[in-house]
Amino acid sequence: MPPPPTRETVTLSGDLRLVPLVEFEPGPYARLDLPEGSHEEVPMDMEHYWERSLAKAGIRLEPLLPGSWLVPVSRLTDPHVLRQLLRVQLQSLDSTKAEEPLEHVSPMAGGQVLLEGEHVVLTPRCCGDLGNLSSWEDATRLHADGFWIGHPQVFAAWEEPWLLLREEEPDRNGVFHAWHLSPLALARAALAARKEQEDLARRLMPLLSERFPAEVAQLLASELAGLGRPERSASP
Repeated sequence: MPPPPTRETVTLSGDLRLVPLVEFEPGPYARLDLPEGSHEEVPMDMEHYWERSLAKAGIRLEPLLPGSWLVPVSRLTDPHVLRQLLRVQLQSLDSTKAEEPLEHVSPMAGGQVLLEGEHVVLTPRCCGDLGNLSSWEDATRLHADGFWIGHPQVFAAWEEPWLLLREEEPDRNGVFHAWHLSPLALARAALAARKEQEDLARRLMPLLSERFPAEVAQLLASELAGLGRPERSASP
């Protein structure tokens, strides 16, 4: 009989970082046969599949962790990589030929990884995206309701003087993980993450401006980078 589930709560230090990540799902970059088995069962095969798929599009990237499809946005500086990324991100827009492009664009898949020093605490969950930055920022202001970084769900609550993050599904050992962290330390980390995503938007702008008017390119870059949609400038 397996042991009863336990909850493990760890208090994190003030050395926190939030690193924005983009998910490079390999399928849109090359049509290669997917290895048989899951990431857990055949990790090396899946890692090579990811590398070979991106290489077909002339992309070579180092993911956050071996076997991951998540890449820190700070590593997305090569114009060719950014062009390929935009090609994939704008596929739905190209297929619809919509007159209002913003209606067919959403924040890029991925999210933010929470680090304590160099230790990975929480990675983005399934269906997470760069727009989840707003959840982290709300949590630093103790607005924990609606905290979302993908599923399985992580819940946030205020337990003075800490912000509590807790998982509601156990790991394979039957342990429910939870973390106490300083809202101030997280606020500093969220501010740095926003700057990284703003830098990504600035790198996307000139490439988007090659096919869209400057104002539309700015709105698209902001949306793709998970920063929301800035207000359109008022007409004179």
